[in-house]
Amino acid sequence: MIQLRAASVVGCILMLPGCANVDPADSPDVVINPLPYEQAFKNPLKGFIAGLNGRHEYATLSREYVRWNEIEASVADGSDKIVAYSNRRWKDVEKRNIKIIPRVFLEWPGKSAGASTGDPYTPYDSYFPADMTPRDYTSEAFQRRLVRMIEKMGEAWDNDPRIAFIESGMIGPWGEQHHPSPSDEVQQVMGEAFKRAFKHKLVMVRYPWQFTNFTFGVYWDSFANKGWEMREQVPWLEGPLAQRWQTAPMGGEVAFQIGQHDPKEIPARVGKDPTDAAANNSEWVARLIRRWHWTALGWISNYQPTNAPAAVGAARLQKAFGYRIVLDEVRYPGRITPGGKLSVAFVVRNVGSAPFYYSWPVEVALLDPTTRQPVWKSTFQNVDIRQWRPGNFSDIGQGILVGQNKKTQQFKWNTGGEYDLPAPPFVSKEPLKSRMAFPKEHIFSRSRSSIPQAMFPPFASPARTIFEAAVIPSGASAWEFGRQRLN
Repeated sequence: MIQLRAASVVGCILMLPGCANVDPADSPDVVINPLPYEQAFKNPLKGFIAGLNGRHEYATLSREYVRWNEIEASVADGSDKIVAYSNRRWKDVEKRNIKIIPRVFLEWPGKSAGASTGDPYTPYDSYFPADMTPRDYTSEAFQRRLVRMIEKMGEAWDNDPRIAFIESGMIGPWGEQHHPSPSDEVQQVMGEAFKRAFKHKLVMVRYPWQFTNFTFGVYWDSFANKGWEMREQVPWLEGPLAQRWQTAPMGGEVAFQIGQHDPKEIPARVGKDPTDAAANNSEWVARLIRRWHWTALGWISNYQPTNAPAAVGAARLQKAFGYRIVLDEVRYPGRITPGGKLSVAFVVRNVGSAPFYYSWPVEVALLDPTTRQPVWKSTFQNVDIRQWRPGNFSDIGQGILVGQNKKTQQFKWNTGGEYDLPAPPFVSKEPLKSRMAFPKEHIFSRSRSSIPQAMFPPFASPARTIFEAAVIPSGASAWEFGRQRLN
């Protein structure tokens, strides 16, 4: 009997035990209704933004501030210099399940910024190449150089599977596009250059009222800070950009410690530090994440995981970020014969805050019950997981039926073999995690559980997800069971 891998749902692989074309009277459909997994867990392209080392309990994203003069020292440098930098700096990040959000910048406030000048952004450390004029953000020469840099970035990064999203950066301290703000002319030139250079990777800008001729996402680097940030940002996020989250990611960071320049601001912020924010304000932050459909945030990721209230709050935030796919039902016939057709349908719900933003495939496969290797596989056609969007939180319980259309009612494949498919109780009805593909180094959580865990193929782009429809032996930890299975 061939085992049907319970399928992935999110960028995904739907792996079923084997099945095919039969008379329904002889082989009734097998219907599986797995229970949702209720805890927080890692998933790619969403959640906390942390370091490159992959040690954060939830983070699969890392923001990389890239000094312009490290990837282009002169106008003569090509995109190969960016590729060399990336390969050196991001070596083996795929083995740690990390994807990068790069931001190129030209200046960074120095350690003494604000102390003598009264300006919190000066003096600054300059990363302008020697053949550029520091703090020139407007001239025609700068605009030509800016366009060429963006072209090089696109050549190096648009097809790099290590890249998650692109923060447009470039202008002002930290690449935050203020002090100075880019002029309308520069916004247009810069926006058009990013649009041409990045056909695959999604681009974000700092402020929702800038680059209004483009459909970029937003990186809000003072997320939910009360005061002018909320007064200015929210009318845009709930007005002109109210639907932008459906096609473009929302990210950035929660800001802390900026009050060294304005002590009055400290009490108004999300918390005095990341641990305080996670421990004492996570419910409020989670509500805002859902309200504005946020995908990822950094800096708040620096909470202390050993602080119990902070750990609880962090789990709440991770569950709120981005997509969270629930597999409600999988339906397939109990047997297929040589030359027969495998018909599969499944129902999913996105109970998170945002979509999954890239069109990763959904694959169905039949597994050998002994080797766990596919004996046949194919991908769903015309299934776009980017459309698995959350509701408005009043209709969140409505599922999306995947795998059916008006003409055939079900997607069908010729498997070329004869298979018997397991039905309950062989196929587990225990909770399943809807997770995306990761390298084998970090497949299972180390917590004790009898919950089926996801088994993933080697890192690839586009990635795929596989769900194992088997219950972990009673008393065995997920990690121990996973190691045995992979060896």
